Amino acid sequence: MNTKIRSPKLGKKMAIATAWLFLVAISCRQVLGLTQDASKFPDGYDAVTAAPASHKVIFENALVRVLEVTMPPPGKTEPMHHHHWPSFFLDWDTGGKSPHIRYHQPGNIVRDSPSEENPAHPAHWTLHWMQPEPMHAIETIDNYTSPDDPPILRVEIKVRP
Repeated sequence: MNTKIRSPKLGKKMAIATAWLFLVAISCRQVLGLTQDASKFPDGYDAVTAAPASHKVIFENALVRVLEVTMPPPGKTEPMHHHHWPSFFLDWDTGGKSPHIRYHQPGNIVRDSPSEENPAHPAHWTLHWMQPEPMHAIETIDNYTSPDDPPILRVEIKVRP
């Protein structure tokens, strides 16, 4: 008899827990930037396909894709592309000036990022988290890096967009 009384209560608790977990999952997707407007990530413009001179796959499996990212030469702009997965940049801070770049977005939107004189953490790796990045292109104005500097790595976390 106790089983019949507990059964509706257990079912109600399970329904509430399932609804709560569903809401948590939706919230996490939005907080992590995993929901996307498809118009900002058109087919054929993945970074590796659209900008292969500056994005080279050095490792890939079902969970991650690791890209070696290079700056275009001064005076050049890489093709428009996107990164539809969240990722992080891993970069060796060599000291000295940072590159002067312009960040281009559709609609002739350009953000200028002048060179900075002082590195944040010279002779250390820096890590920078990135949300999925819609259509953009990088233009190099001045590049103060050396060909001997380690490459910039972008580790993309393969989640369903």
